[in-house]
Amino acid sequence: MRPEEALAPLAELVGDRDRVVVDLGDNTIAAAKAGLDPDGGTGALGGAIAVALGHCLRTEGRVYCVVGDGGFFMHLHTLATIAQNRDRFENLTIVVVTDAAWGMTGGQENPATEASPAEVAESLGLKPTGVATDVDEAERLLNRCARSGPSLAELRCDPMTYL
Repeated sequence: MRPEEALAPLAELVGDRDRVVVDLGDNTIAAAKAGLDPDGGTGALGGAIAVALGHCLRTEGRVYCVVGDGGFFMHLHTLATIAQNRDRFENLTIVVVTDAAWGMTGGQENPATEASPAEVAESLGLKPTGVATDVDEAERLLNRCARSGPSLAELRCDPMTYL
């Protein structure tokens, strides 16, 4: 599935009280193509999950943080913070757009070729987590993650070729 197709169900799910934070990368373009408005701002590559944590503390709705798999692996320290403080971040859903490449720097393989972001997050205690490989699975997974958290949805997509 194309990244913007994978994110389209999220655009339908976001409500008026929710916030969307987007990491810098090809996933930023995919989020825009899917109709997502990063009203919670954007984070520099590897910084959006930390930005989303601030929104979790001040937002009554859910906070959706869209990151690419490259940026996700730059966030591991932040995932540990979430796991240690689960009750403070129950309204967080991290959405990882996985294509196993560093898209912004030329498409080199990244750690997602060997490790699943969903498995990493689950090992730290984030639940629910899951992996979707088609749009129908993505919709079901995103809906499940929207009901409890902190949670993580990994959307495995075709390589992003925007740049």
